Amino acid sequence: MIKFGYLYKEGVWIMKKKLLSVLLAAVMLIGVLAGCSKTTGMNQDKFVKACGKLKLTELDIDELDEIEENIEDGFCFSGDEELIEGYSKVLDTYLELTKLSKAFESDDIVSVSFAGKCAGYDDLKDLDDLEDAELDGAFAFQMNFGQKDKAEEFMKGVENILKKVNIKTKKLSSKEYYVSKNEGYLRLHIDIEQLCQMILDDDDLMDSMKNKYDVDLEDTLENLKGDIALSVEIKGSNVFIFAGGAVNSEKKVYKDFVKAFGLANDPMSLPMNEDVADDLTDLVGTYVKYLSKVRNTKKTITDKIVNPDKTDKTDKTDKTDKTDNKPDTRGIKGSGKVGISMPTKDLMRWYDDGSNMKDELEALGYTVDLQYAGNRVDTQVQQIQNMINSGCDVLVVAAIESSSLVQVLENAKAKDVTVIAYDRLIFNTEAVDYYATFDNYMVGQLQGRYIVEALDLVNGNGTYNIEITAGDPTDNNAALFYSGAMDVIKPYIDSGKLKVLSGQTDFKDVATDSWKTETAQARAENILAAYYPNGTKIDAWLCSNDSTACGVINALNKFYDGNYPIVTGQDCDILSVKYIIAGKQAMSVFKDTRTLVSQTVVMVSQVMNDQTVDVNDTVTYNNGKKDVPSYLCAPIFVTADNYRTILIDSGYYTDDQIGY
Repeated sequence: MIKFGYLYKEGVWIMKKKLLSVLLAAVMLIGVLAGCSKTTGMNQDKFVKACGKLKLTELDIDELDEIEENIEDGFCFSGDEELIEGYSKVLDTYLELTKLSKAFESDDIVSVSFAGKCAGYDDLKDLDDLEDAELDGAFAFQMNFGQKDKAEEFMKGVENILKKVNIKTKKLSSKEYYVSKNEGYLRLHIDIEQLCQMILDDDDLMDSMKNKYDVDLEDTLENLKGDIALSVEIKGSNVFIFAGGAVNSEKKVYKDFVKAFGLANDPMSLPMNEDVADDLTDLVGTYVKYLSKVRNTKKTITDKIVNPDKTDKTDKTDKTDKTDNKPDTRGIKGSGKVGISMPTKDLMRWYDDGSNMKDELEALGYTVDLQYAGNRVDTQVQQIQNMINSGCDVLVVAAIESSSLVQVLENAKAKDVTVIAYDRLIFNTEAVDYYATFDNYMVGQLQGRYIVEALDLVNGNGTYNIEITAGDPTDNNAALFYSGAMDVIKPYIDSGKLKVLSGQTDFKDVATDSWKTETAQARAENILAAYYPNGTKIDAWLCSNDSTACGVINALNKFYDGNYPIVTGQDCDILSVKYIIAGKQAMSVFKDTRTLVSQTVVMVSQVMNDQTVDVNDTVTYNNGKKDVPSYLCAPIFVTADNYRTILIDSGYYTDDQIGY
């Protein structure tokens, strides 16, 4: 319910419903947090009849912008494959992100239906305190994708999304989770009062919440009561998703929906799974504590970026500045075995990082086991275990998905193997000894400051339109990029000098799953179509990295016929460097991974020689179990004016690669 309160407080209750794709995707994502005994087998005819029993207002494709005004009394919608045909590209993107694409594609969808009602919704707009909210509602979604015997593949997609919110299916009972060839279900029940009490009992979490959001939620959490029940089920080719419950209210709407749709088993009848509730509480705690520590430690970096002429620097800033020079690896030669686990060799960045690190370590006398996991989590886990079994003394790990590495790294700890997380923090384990990365908060600061200076927001009196595209919500670095940039530009948003016409500024709203270009493009296309019609000018688009920037530029190419706005990026990928030269992208933050590789080699050698390991930050990176000692390398930004000096003259790229 913390998230419920935060969303309401930030004013994101207003739905944007002109595009069916957004509606369908949102319902899918709500449903997969959820959960039926043998399944209902809900088809479109049954769904429509249930909506008739509930006397819901029927909307068509041209009336979806009327959903909000009908939520209080209830609404429904039903369509076939011809109606959703125009949204296939966006739907396929969401299906791929949720791993449901292994079960079906958007072209397979035969029908889709949606219904909802929420008593008390209209009162939220005038509500001062969340504890006074009285809500009672339910939402149902039905889809037929025309293929039988796909239940196992579908449920694997559901399981994948559960992992992202830290819920493991092995902790669920047979009444909560079931899969067979032709059917499957997931059911969960959350007792709000119980969950709130678990959060209240976590003193560290409550302190972090107060520090991060500057609000004391104790009274609110103590007064919230109610239940949330969520269900996902599949039978044959029919998918049925049901979500509902009540907060400080009777469950009349919820019970009416359960009766009308004839649920095979009401998930509200299940007791709350305390293991799941514990995991959810830990997840909230990890995220809040992490962002809280970032807030406490960023002031000196902010001063450095925003006030570069200030001469008073802390020890932390002085140490960070030293990373401009390549680390000196002389005098720390030795022997022993080092394991390097990289996500994939298909991306030049990871291939080069792995091979360069191997070359530097071998030049110092170490035996190196370098493995690329092909972006498969199970492969990376097995490769790391093999490295442990083969006698590696140190592991350098760039995680594909950090939550999946907890057990194998505990195995490393049991054998006294030192673990260095490389560029991606690994969460929820004390087995991580060190972290080597770039100053990712500074990356965002550079992006935000570039926009401020390019638009002359400090001295100018004009107003400008800006949109925001951030990174993967499960990547801890993405939160830092976003936080650094927003701390620079938010004062100008608050003052009205910068206007976000879409209203999307919260991290959860602007995040891009897996940093995918096509996902960023689909969202940008939706924003441009809905909020920038008829040539409405957009002046800047804050993008956290180059892959999302390329998606935005692709959308601008299709929808926008003016001069390109200021588009930021990060990584200096070859395509983005070409865009910078061509005037389509304004800048990209350059993190010279050769520097990061060499610094990691220094840290490995210091571990091997029992020396004090170089770190310059011991407080920012909390992984949910500990503050991980870290070394932060400093980034710089590249524009059309300096790309040759920084990228080509330094040997990072050649003229042939850039094509100029």
